[in-house]
Amino acid sequence: SSGINAEYGEPYIGRDGKTPCTRKIKKTTIVAKKESDRKLVDAWLRAKTPRPNTAQSDAIPSWDETTDLNHDDVGEDGTATCYQCGEGFLRLIRCRVCGKSIHTPRCVYNETNGDLIVTATSLRCFTTDFVWSCPDCENLLGLLTDEEMIELMESFDDLDVDCDSRISLDDFLKYKHKTFKDKYKRAMDLPEVEAAIEEFRRLDKPNTGEVDWWSFVDSRIVEKLSDRSKSELVSCLTPHEVAEAKMFFRSFDADSDGKITLREAEKAYERWFASLWSKVLNCSDSTTGPKKNPELTKRVGEHVKVNVKIFMEADVKKHGTVSWSQFLRDQSIYILAARRNAANLYKIKPKPDEMEIIEAETNYSPIE
Repeated sequence: SSGINAEYGEPYIGRDGKTPCTRKIKKTTIVAKKESDRKLVDAWLRAKTPRPNTAQSDAIPSWDETTDLNHDDVGEDGTATCYQCGEGFLRLIRCRVCGKSIHTPRCVYNETNGDLIVTATSLRCFTTDFVWSCPDCENLLGLLTDEEMIELMESFDDLDVDCDSRISLDDFLKYKHKTFKDKYKRAMDLPEVEAAIEEFRRLDKPNTGEVDWWSFVDSRIVEKLSDRSKSELVSCLTPHEVAEAKMFFRSFDADSDGKITLREAEKAYERWFASLWSKVLNCSDSTTGPKKNPELTKRVGEHVKVNVKIFMEADVKKHGTVSWSQFLRDQSIYILAARRNAANLYKIKPKPDEMEIIEAETNYSPIE
C-alpha cells in the first residue's frame, strides 16, 4: 500500500522531501507513507495531537508567579542530558522555548529525519551562541486550532491554481486577478499588479520562484495568530519564554519599580542600538561609533524614536508607563514569532565546513 488515501487526492511532499501528506486534507487527517514517518508528520503538522484550548484562562502570570530560568537537566559535572538519545554530551544546544537540550549535529539530524538545513542551523547557532528553537517548538502549526489550520489549507489550495502543490508567480497573479475582478468588477491596474508581485516575493523568502506549503505557512501563520486576543497569545507562551521576557523587562525597568517609563524605554533602546553598532563594526562606540558621525547619530535616534513609540503603545490606559502585564500582552505575538529560526525560514543551506562536521558525526553521505 502506498499509504495515500485516494479520497483526499494528490499528495503534498513533507518537509523532509519524501514524506507524502494528502493534498486535499479533510479536517486534519494526515496520511504518512510509512508508519516510521508518522513521528515526523506529527511533529510538523500536529495532526495527531490535541489542539491548544484557546478558551483557557486569560489570566496573565504576575511578576511574583513568574520564575527565573532554571535548567534542571544540568548535572553536577556541568553537562546536560540530550532529550533525543538520553546521553550526556558536552556539545549540547538548548531550545530557548522549551528548555530541552539536544546534541548537535548528530541527534538533531536524527530527530528531523535527516533535514540538513535544520541540522546546520542548530550547529551554526551552537558555534555562534545565537538562540535556537528545537524542531517541535519552531513549528508554530502546533498552536493553531483545527479551524485555523483548515483555513490555511483552503487558502493554499485557492492559490495553487494548477494543483501541483506549489504556488508559482503565475498561479498567484491568476488568483489575484480573479479575486480582484470579483470584488471590484474591473481588471487590476499596473500598480496593483506590481503590489501583487511584491506580495509574492515576500512569500517566496528563499527566492526560488515558487512557494510551497511550508513557505506559505511560515509567511501566514503569525498573521493568523495575531487575530487572537493578546491574553490568548500569552497563554501560548512557555515558562521559559515568560522568564526570558521577565529578564528583558528588568533590563528596561532601571529603578525596579515594576513599571517602564518613556525615558527608561528611550535609554534602553539607546543602549541596545549602541551595542549593536559596536558589534556590527567590531569597534567601540566612543571612537568610531554614531557619536562621531552626525548622520549616523540622526539615524540611530530615528530608530530609537520609532521603537519607543511602538513599545509605549502597550500603555493602553495612557498612564505614561508600561506595567509587566501590559508588556507581556503586547510582546506575546513577537515572542511567538521569534520561535522560528531565520536560517530555516530562508532555507539557508549548510556551508562546506558545516557539512564536514555533519558528515563526520551522522550517517549522512553525499550521493556520488
